[in-house]
Amino acid sequence: MLQNLTIRNIAIADNIEIDWQTGMTSISGETGAGKSILLNSLSLALGDRADSGIVRHGEKRAEVVASFNVERIPEAQQWLVERDLDEGHDCILRRTISAEGRSRGYINGQPVPLAELKTLGERLIDIHSQHAHQSLMRSSTHLTLLDDYGLLNSQKSKAKDAWLSWQGLERKYSQLKANVEENSAHRQLLQYQCEELNELDLTANEVEQLESDFQRMEQSHTLLEGAYSTISRIDNDADDGILAALKAASNALNRLPDNAAPLSSAKGLLDSAVIQVEECLHDLGDYIDSFDIDEEQKHNLESRLDSIHTLARKHQVHSNDLYAHHQQLLAELDATSANSDSLPELEAEVEKRKQTLLKITAQLTKQRKKAAKAFEAEIIDKLAQLAMPGARFEVKFKEQAALSHTGADQVEFYISLNPGQPLQPLAKVASGGELSRVSLAVQVVCAEHSTIPTLVFDEVDVGISGATAEIVGHMLRSVGSRGQVICVTHLPQVAAVGHNHCVVQKLHEKERTTTDIRHLNDGQRVDEIARMLGGIDITAQTRAHAEEMLARQQRQH
Repeated sequence: MLQNLTIRNIAIADNIEIDWQTGMTSISGETGAGKSILLNSLSLALGDRADSGIVRHGEKRAEVVASFNVERIPEAQQWLVERDLDEGHDCILRRTISAEGRSRGYINGQPVPLAELKTLGERLIDIHSQHAHQSLMRSSTHLTLLDDYGLLNSQKSKAKDAWLSWQGLERKYSQLKANVEENSAHRQLLQYQCEELNELDLTANEVEQLESDFQRMEQSHTLLEGAYSTISRIDNDADDGILAALKAASNALNRLPDNAAPLSSAKGLLDSAVIQVEECLHDLGDYIDSFDIDEEQKHNLESRLDSIHTLARKHQVHSNDLYAHHQQLLAELDATSANSDSLPELEAEVEKRKQTLLKITAQLTKQRKKAAKAFEAEIIDKLAQLAMPGARFEVKFKEQAALSHTGADQVEFYISLNPGQPLQPLAKVASGGELSRVSLAVQVVCAEHSTIPTLVFDEVDVGISGATAEIVGHMLRSVGSRGQVICVTHLPQVAAVGHNHCVVQKLHEKERTTTDIRHLNDGQRVDEIARMLGGIDITAQTRAHAEEMLARQQRQH
């Protein structure tokens, strides 16, 4: 429940601090006294939008602090624990707005985004405004009201999660299917290209080796001629060959009878030269033997290279890059084939998720229809209490053309205000005064079933008077008896039934205007009820009427 509200520098409110109590608290005050400032400030603490214009003139910053006890709000407690913001049963929401328009929010002293304030605020307070009857004219709000009444938001949340899961995968499937269909021609081209290259069966680095082998065959005559010429110069049949000359020189040195070091070194070098030249002749012989000029082999080699070069030109790549290009095409074909192959499995999963959604929404529809019967009965009962005894009320279900995040249902409230009249959509039959009472009946019924302990009613009794106003007061008091109700009202019949009573007043001090709110004691409460009954001039008669009204409420409760 709301325990304390502190307001600083909001509009004409410079410094307001008020403690709140359980039960129903009536809030009254003259028009323009600042009742709207009170509720607007509370809404700011709950994360509503703000602009710099709300900051009191001449001040740098406005601030609102709302303190709650969340002992009876397990959803709020869990929310705080999940975000490491819990402080036991205490929860303090703080909002600051600078004159430049900067706004900041805090939960238990920790800075948070304003969206977090709003999310938590929805678990702490439910505000019913005087404009609720306007939204009641829109059938789009009727489903929300029914779900709130039936406490079906948890089930609706499951339906939303299932719908999002189904829609997300369905979009993925549709996109993939479109891509597969769009890329069908491309996939066929890839298949043709890959088959062509598969038939070529090119291996890595094959082109370089083939070109090297072909070039060697093309130059074989020149190469062999050079090798034979070299052999002839080294070792011909005459005695003027290089090898013969080296051997003769080596024999001549070896016959010299001297062991001098330079001579010994020269002998060794010549011997080594003879050996190396002989090895050179051996290697040249092996080189010549390696040539096996086969014209058929040369033709096959030439044909292979021609096939490679032809395909390389066709694919617009260099022959040396054709193997890598082939591997890339194979990878692309595998990817497109994988997408195509995954479609049946993905389609099956989409259908599975849809069936899960249908099961959840069918259960939700069943629960809604059950809640609707009880809702109708309670609304009719409340309308009878509000001087509409012949009214009939019905929640009509229409199946949506397509499933949505709210389920499979579309509902609209129908009403007949007088016996014998057919049921018609609420927006078509209710006048201003009648609509106010219907709206009030709906709000009170929803409030009676709300899990939120603090409910705010902002002049929801507009358009009601007399005995009906007193009945409205008793309804709100009954709701407040189970938790906390804050009711802004202009009707003395409603204000008189509150467990507590506060008044909002505008104060003038020299050239400074402020607004304030204070709790009333019994005597002050009589004066305020008398003012609401009789206006500015309070007579003994109006005061006696106020005393009687308050005494009657005490006797009844």
